[in-house]
Amino acid sequence: MFVSSALWLLLLSCSFSFGVESDINCLKSIKASLEDTLGYLNSSWDFNNNTEGFICNFLGIECWHPHESKVLNIKLSDLGLKGQFPRGVENCTSLTGLDLSGNMLSGPLPHDIDKILTWVTSLDLSSNSFSGLIPATFSNCSYMNVLKLDNNQFSGNIPAEVNQLTRLRTFSVANNLLSGQVPPFGENIASIRRDSYANNPGLCGYPLKPCPSISQKKSLNVVRVFKSNGVTMVAAAGFDELQQPRVSLFGHVLEHS
Repeated sequence: MFVSSALWLLLLSCSFSFGVESDINCLKSIKASLEDTLGYLNSSWDFNNNTEGFICNFLGIECWHPHESKVLNIKLSDLGLKGQFPRGVENCTSLTGLDLSGNMLSGPLPHDIDKILTWVTSLDLSSNSFSGLIPATFSNCSYMNVLKLDNNQFSGNIPAEVNQLTRLRTFSVANNLLSGQVPPFGENIASIRRDSYANNPGLCGYPLKPCPSISQKKSLNVVRVFKSNGVTMVAAAGFDELQQPRVSLFGHVLEHS
């Protein structure tokens, strides 16, 4: 009985120590990977302190318990931070909130971001310079309630898979370089409005303008100019394949066959 109790206490102690060590390494990695242009992290994140729960006193860090080094939220908005998305966040294994908004972060987001933000319910990366595609693996972040990616330089389509985030209540990709059809969010659609997609001229679909149909895409959109014996002829391409334009010698489309 004594042996089994001692073994249980030992395992519990090891588990706690691993968790604490993991979260400390998480913050060390974040600090090392980012350029702290205004010195906020350098002045606040002092890892020479070995007292219990010391990281909970760091700027922007909230812990589950003030005397336990298990990070609950990381809030580092508007601190002048430079660099790419800090992968070290994955070592904060109990993290539920991450706010890196209003900094100078850039580059693409990790394609396996779902592995990094497994338990995160709120992610704010707005007002940075992130670019590239929005990872489709966001769809695996099943606890996500808030996803703010606005005011960046993301391009391409919004992954259709993000509509699998059934808990999502706040979603914003405004002021990016996105195009294509926006994903339908089902019953969550009431809380995701036009403003969520503002200033992405290439986006379409409810609640924005309808996407063009296939027939519309085949409308007149290409003009070819030919010269023969000094006479200029113009032929228009882009009609439906079953419709061939008849062109006069002076370049006027007479009718469709």
